[in-house]
Amino acid sequence: MTADTGLARPLRFADTAGTPLPLLCRVAQIALDPLGGAVAARLPQQGQVVGWDTTWLPVCVDQDRALVVLRPHLVCALDPFGGP
Repeated sequence: MTADTGLARPLRFADTAGTPLPLLCRVAQIALDPLGGAVAARLPQQGQVVGWDTTWLPVCVDQDRALVVLRPHLVCALDPFGGP
């Protein structure tokens, strides 16, 4: 929610299939882009969206609880509604 309006922040990010990526939704990295944070070592891993940036999605990776930033077009939504 934004402090000034009290309205929910609009969803700006969508995965490769166009599915919205809300806060706390579960995602899997499905493509490589070393400049975009998506390295081969994390390709099969899953995580949870924990925030938004202007062009990046901060994702907490399940396996090692590392925080990585990925571009939205490099992930697919596993749980598009969010949740633990």
